Amino acid sequence: MRRALDEGAQAVVVGAGFIGSEVTSAARGRGLPTTIGEALPAPMARSIGQALASPHERNGTTMACGQEVTAIEGSGRVERFHLADGTSIEADLVVAGIGAAPATEWLAGSGLPIDDGVVCDQHLRAGGADVYAAGDVARWHAPGSARRCGWSTGRTPPSREHGRRGTPCFQPWPSRTGPCFWSDWYGSRIQFAGVADGDEHVVVSGESAGERFVALYRRGDELSGALTLDGQRHIMRCRRLIARGANFDEALALAQTMANRHPTTRS
Repeated sequence: MRRALDEGAQAVVVGAGFIGSEVTSAARGRGLPTTIGEALPAPMARSIGQALASPHERNGTTMACGQEVTAIEGSGRVERFHLADGTSIEADLVVAGIGAAPATEWLAGSGLPIDDGVVCDQHLRAGGADVYAAGDVARWHAPGSARRCGWSTGRTPPSREHGRRGTPCFQPWPSRTGPCFWSDWYGSRIQFAGVADGDEHVVVSGESAGERFVALYRRGDELSGALTLDGQRHIMRCRRLIARGANFDEALALAQTMANRHPTTRS
């Protein structure tokens, strides 16, 4: 892939998640025309949606969101791909970053609880006194979230952390914090901690379509997550607040103080 980009490939990236966006950033950094095809209405739409389209737009990436890829064509190698609305785009490099699924088929009949991965308790114990799961396959309930979460983004060192936590000799896994991950696009860093399926999010610094911002997620009265674009000094404090179950209004006041009381917007 690097060789193709270095030789000036016209790239199409299928999937606007972290992997797809990082590849796109690499292509645009070489000045190459690049298109992202994404079935969801915006990159990372399950997090904060349009906010993470802005880095792509500012850097000249062509966005084809809300469209499924229906065909990839070429004679001997890829030459074009087609979207559901009939659009045809020329390309000589196609990269698919469409997510991953945990490989649990080999555990069929094992008696372990399987639900989009191996379901664990706070010690990473998987349904038996001497059975543990670690890494991307592990799933657990994060407080404040109606769904199980895991480390499937691949943006954290899960096996290392799970190895430290996943035995009775160590403290329970701090599942209140939930996942955390990061990604570098176009020279900017995106970081997220917690879970995003809350009741609302509040942009406490910058603007969601701007070059930097800090957004907090609320579920009930608690802070459930935080997303930053070039807000590295904020994210670690947000993680600590999430871990201790901070009240959302308290977290909002602290974040606004850190952001020098910039105006807030809600959605």
